[in-house]
Amino acid sequence: MNTGDIKPIYECQICHIYTEERTHCGKPTTLLLDPGKRISLSKFLSGILRHYPYRIGIKLTDEGYAEIDILVENIAKIRKFKWVKREHIEAIALLDSKNRFEIKNGYIRARYGHSINVNIRYLIAKYSGPLYHGTTSEKLKNILTEGLKPMKRNYVHLTTDLEEAYRRATIRKSKPVILVIDGEKLSKYTSIYKATDKIYLVKYVPPQTIVEIKQ
Repeated sequence: MNTGDIKPIYECQICHIYTEERTHCGKPTTLLLDPGKRISLSKFLSGILRHYPYRIGIKLTDEGYAEIDILVENIAKIRKFKWVKREHIEAIALLDSKNRFEIKNGYIRARYGHSINVNIRYLIAKYSGPLYHGTTSEKLKNILTEGLKPMKRNYVHLTTDLEEAYRRATIRKSKPVILVIDGEKLSKYTSIYKATDKIYLVKYVPPQTIVEIKQ
């Protein structure tokens, strides 16, 4: 990801909210995280909460939460993150454009994307519109034969945002492909869970529910 696409995070010195704006409450804000630190810490935080909390000696609750103060203490032991404080974690979570994190009563968790065993109680969604999944041309043949499977993650991730699906597809080196899935058809085969306003999760996407391929 290019740091030019990511905004710094500032703190308002009047109301103390976190913002991406240089002024707030009519006054200049104070820089909290530059784009490089924001990207680096956000990626590391996602990895810890989704895949490998054990790497920094963190144990998540059954519902995937980590106590923020303990998380900060352990992250700050790493040389490249020795500057990390509670406000950095909170700011990243609250301003995350994909709504990947959830803070509750001094704890934080990833809302989705886990490969480790956590028990997050997602709401079943009655969604009948199109859902998108970004993949690559080299995987397309198998997907159209076998459907979409979670692979190393707990769920298949689908989105209502076509641009987001495309961004996910272009992370990989092969030619990007966008699968368009009929939400109404999909709901007849499996439960659809809502993780955020744009992200939906399923255990499996049957090939017959894929109604269009955008290449």
